Amino acid sequence: MSETHRLSLPLLQPAQAQKHVTVNEAFARLDGLVNLVLQSVTMATPPAAIIEGAAYGVPSGAVNAWSGHEGQVAIGANGGWVFVTPALGWRAFVQDRGLEAICGPAGWIVGAMTCSAHGAGMKAGVLEVDHVIGAGP
Repeated sequence: MSETHRLSLPLLQPAQAQKHVTVNEAFARLDGLVNLVLQSVTMATPPAAIIEGAAYGVPSGAVNAWSGHEGQVAIGANGGWVFVTPALGWRAFVQDRGLEAICGPAGWIVGAMTCSAHGAGMKAGVLEVDHVIGAGP
């Protein structure tokens, strides 16, 4: 089956039967990848309840349905998982960390603002501090 170059979306073929299946698969991938929000990039075990459209960065040591898909993005679709290999430079918001991430040569770099092809870059984070200031006796 032919696929698009950047997102590996399935393309329709001439005289293909059940075209709706191919189109629906492409829409499911797009729904999970556009404005990418990863629920986690450290969770190695898939959640017990699959949420449609929820995406996860699959880390090393992944088990069960994610085994063998390390480094890919797992998207909940049709009660199962669709796996997509991210390209260098993809950006995502990592929900459980509350930070942006960039896909680098060795995986997702949480808190990265930039990343070179060799993994060098700049990171930033937010530090919340509560101050109590009193005046007088």
